[in-house]
Amino acid sequence: MSSNKPTKLWCISALITSALASSPSLAKSEAEEAKEDYDECVLQRIEIADDNTTIGDIKKYCESRSDLAIYRPSKELLFPEEESKTVADEDGEATKDAEKGSALLKKRLRMEYRVRDNRFAIIPHKPNYLLPVTFNHSPNEDSLETSGDERQVDKVEAKFQVSFKTPFWEKPFGDNSSLFFAYTGQSYWQAYNKDVSSPFRETNHEPEIFAAWATDWKLGGWQVPYFSLGVSHQSNGRSGLGSRSWNRIYTEFAFEQDRWVLAFKPWWRIPEERKDDPLDPDGDDNPDIDDYMGYFELYSAYQWDQHNFGILLRNNLRSDNKGAFQFDWTFPLDDEGKLRGYVQYFNGYGESLIDYDRRVNRLGVGFVLTDWL
Repeated sequence: MSSNKPTKLWCISALITSALASSPSLAKSEAEEAKEDYDECVLQRIEIADDNTTIGDIKKYCESRSDLAIYRPSKELLFPEEESKTVADEDGEATKDAEKGSALLKKRLRMEYRVRDNRFAIIPHKPNYLLPVTFNHSPNEDSLETSGDERQVDKVEAKFQVSFKTPFWEKPFGDNSSLFFAYTGQSYWQAYNKDVSSPFRETNHEPEIFAAWATDWKLGGWQVPYFSLGVSHQSNGRSGLGSRSWNRIYTEFAFEQDRWVLAFKPWWRIPEERKDDPLDPDGDDNPDIDDYMGYFELYSAYQWDQHNFGILLRNNLRSDNKGAFQFDWTFPLDDEGKLRGYVQYFNGYGESLIDYDRRVNRLGVGFVLTDWL
């Protein structure tokens, strides 16, 4: 293919015109998003094409891309790369189907797919947020590592979370699967505790590897866009008596219906040998953590207008339940909704590893950078 500018402009025009002529009827927002994806793909392929590349080659490549599948209405299995079926627009049914396909989780997955091939982009995993001000009614005085007798934990501290993932193997277990690496770091910062030089009281690190499968399953009136199976290690990076860690194998199923999203995540803790000496670096740092963290968590989210509401529940399924409850509310702070406020309330056990066996009653306000929805 010639690299001169007029030829490239002609190729772009021809490909876009061809795509528009063959595109089916979709909900307006999805069609516009898909067209932008298609145009961007065309531009990128033209820039790197050699002299032997034809317009047909570029068109075929861009139409077959899984992240552009919305341009060709399909079952919207967002992880696989599979051919789609055209939906006829009869009495507005296609438009309704497209709107149903624009469910909250699938919308997020489509957006993630647009950056999967961009090596300069990071894909969010769990929410990324900053709560500059949180208030914990009864902080754990033993959680702050300082020298001397003046150890004092402030009830007011900052809390933030950084979480990302990246796919590193496509189709390892069939066409609908992807293998991911993910990392989540959650920190508790005594930012206003000047008496002890504003230390980080606790930071939890959680790397994980998981496989995710896209599905078109339905359960009652709920869609199941994906499920995953993974292994995670969570640690607070300390040594000695302050060390906390555990390893889990988990699975997660996501459900959505209209404005509702549910995620059910059960797990099994990988057993460790008990310690003979609390200072021994080997062995179980916290043998009773299951009593407080339980064996599963259930997250429910609802979107109203541009407001997202979420509830997290954990339960150990015992009569002496020491579970947890968390309420999330995120809301727009500007007209475009890119800057979002965040209110988080947590009550229960297991908010952090150092406090896994301490009841925490915390209210925080701040900003969310990337949300669940």
